[in-house]
Order: sequence, then structure tokens, then C-alpha cells
Amino acid sequence: MKIVGLITEYNPFHAGHLYHMQQARELTGADYCVVLMSGSFVQRGEPAIFDKYRRTKAALLAGADLVLEMPIAFSTASAHEFAAYGVALLSAIGVDAVVFGSECGQIEFLKQAASALNHESAEFQERLRKGLKAGLTYPQARAKALEMEDTWASVLSSPNNILGIEYLRAAEDLHSPMEFYTISRKGSGYHEDTLADANFPSASAIRGIIRNSLSKDKYLLDILASHLPAVTHPAYTGAVPVFVDDFSELLNAAVLQLQATFSIADLSPELAARLAKPPYFPLSFEERIQALKTRQLTYTRVSRALLHLVLGMREEDISRWKEEGYALYARILGFRRQSSPLLSCLHKKSSIPLITKMADAAQNLSPSALSLLEQEVYASHLYQTVRMKRSGVFQNEYTEGLVFV
Repeated sequence: MKIVGLITEYNPFHAGHLYHMQQARELTGADYCVVLMSGSFVQRGEPAIFDKYRRTKAALLAGADLVLEMPIAFSTASAHEFAAYGVALLSAIGVDAVVFGSECGQIEFLKQAASALNHESAEFQERLRKGLKAGLTYPQARAKALEMEDTWASVLSSPNNILGIEYLRAAEDLHSPMEFYTISRKGSGYHEDTLADANFPSASAIRGIIRNSLSKDKYLLDILASHLPAVTHPAYTGAVPVFVDDFSELLNAAVLQLQATFSIADLSPELAARLAKPPYFPLSFEERIQALKTRQLTYTRVSRALLHLVLGMREEDISRWKEEGYALYARILGFRRQSSPLLSCLHKKSSIPLITKMADAAQNLSPSALSLLEQEVYASHLYQTVRMKRSGVFQNEYTEGLVFV
């Protein structure tokens, strides 16, 4: 039995994701496809536009055999930590291969970059230091420090290439036995917010269309039918989107209560001081990001820091979970009924607990693993509380069942 793994957000699941899944099966000859998907919040430091249960159903309808949850501590982390968690978890449960999308589509080229970054020379470190001192962001300084060839800078400025390199770095660091493959990304760019390619629109463009169309009282399913794969449409019956500004009141309250009693993940002392600087004034989440971002502090980094402030996510907790191996358990969100042999196989191969029932978690997890799961439960309940304002429905993590297709 060969198992391929995909590390994803599906925010939301679109035609490019379907192509990725189909190509991953074909490229590896896999019998089963396991998806590791961000839960209620995504790497950009924002809530997922649809709840994780609907996104799980969409993935299963599209052909995934099993969907696992990436917890909040790592789904909203930097590319390095996001990738490290994904590689650690898929390795721990016995996945054979990982396929990721990239702009360059050349696995050997990405492996060269990963190796160079994992074994930094003194010259590289000096060029990186000079770049940071000159006011470049870390990604910009790193690309400049690595520009041994003209192509390096463009490769390291492309988001999917960057994430792919981090998967390969993590694989080396963690001595992962998995094989890694890449396919060329199709259609619109990762950050493209317009329908540059109607056949393969980006998730950013789709989220923007949903946000703008809802303000015009258009019916959500009509909007989605035009831009998401038809096979996934049943997942969105009754769907209610959630946006970052829905968390503005919670953020304003957190800013008012900001204290230096513990270290919030990604919230530097300088950023915390700017947040706490009087006079206080309430802003939307988006307005506060725009007010705080600088040339060195990117939009995404500020967004992550503010989200971690809202969630009370502590740096010391994340450091402990990393030191203990990142993936301390694997929580199953849903699977295809016809894929039961896969589940049996993973139970035998996995070196970490597989969680199918929240009621059993306390008995099966170590105290540290349980605290990681409880952080995810807290974040998900906060997401559901905000979502309930529109939907009138609250999905409790302890009573919500697995998604079956």
C-alpha cells in the first residue's frame, strides 16, 4: 500500500487543488491520499473563510481518502515551522511520499536551495546580516544572500517555492524517510487577487469575490458554483464565510489588555510597544495591520502576531511542542468510507496517537500533547463563536463527529 500526503489549507478548495491531488496520485502511483489541512485559522494569520468541517468534506468529495488537522500553533506559524510540522506528522504516521506545488516545478533545483540554507556558509551569514541591516525583510535578505545565480532571487521570492524549500529543509533536519515530488503550479499566482485565470483562479481571488459579492446580497452558492469544482459544491450547503474583520472586537479588547507578563508568539517587544502606545483607538483588524506593517514587518507577520495576541498563544508553549517533536498526535477530521483499509494501516504504522474521538484524547495523549490539542479546541471555539453571529449554529469540538463521504 502506497500513501501520498498533501499539506494544505484549502481556503477554499479550488481547481488548482483538484489538479494537485490528481497529479499527486498519478506521479507517485499512490493507492491512498492523506491530506493534512489547517484547522480554523491559516498561515496568513487569518480565519479560514469556511469552517474546517466543510473544507474537510470538500477535500473528501474531491478524492482525498483521509483528512487530518494541523493545529493552530503550527497552521499560523512561519513557513519554516508550518513545513516542519507537516513533514513531522506525515512521517510519523507512515506516509510514503509528499507532493507539493511550486512555481519552478524542479525538485532538484529546490533541493539545492534547501541544502544551501541548511548549511549556511560564513559568507552567506554575512550577506544576510548586511541585507537585514540595510532594511530588507528577512525573505528579501535571504534571497539576496543566496543569489549565487540570477535565478535564486526569483525562486526565493515565490511563495510556493519558499514553502517547498522549507519542506525539503525539514525533511533533512528530521531525517524523514518520505520521498518528495513537486508539480508546477497552474493558473493564477498565490497572491493574485483578480481572476487572471478563470480556469485556475487563486484562493485569494475567490475569497475576494465572496467578500465583495456578499456585500451585494448575492446568494453564496451561486457565487461558489462559478469558481469552485462542481464535485465540491455539496460541501457548501448552508456555508457561512468568516473574515478577519469579524475578529476586530476581540482584537481591540486584547490590545486594551496587553501586558508584558508573558511572550506572545510572533509579537516582538517593539511591536507590542507600538500596540500599547497611547492614545488607544479602536480599529478593524485589517486597519490595525495596515497601521503596524512596515518595510521590515510584512502584512502576514503582523497579522500572525495580532491573531496570536487574540488567542493568547504563548511562545514558550510553541517552543516546548517543537522540542518534543512537533507532531504529538494526529487528529482525524474525516475520511472516505471506502478507505477503511488505509485507516487500519495507519493505526499499525503510526508512531503517534491517532485521535478519532475527542472524548478519548485525555486518556491517549501525554500532558504536552493534550495542551496542544486544547489550544486548538480553544481557537476553534473562538472561531465558531464569531461564526455563530451569522450562522446561528455552534459546532462544539467535543460533540462534532467525523466527516464521512
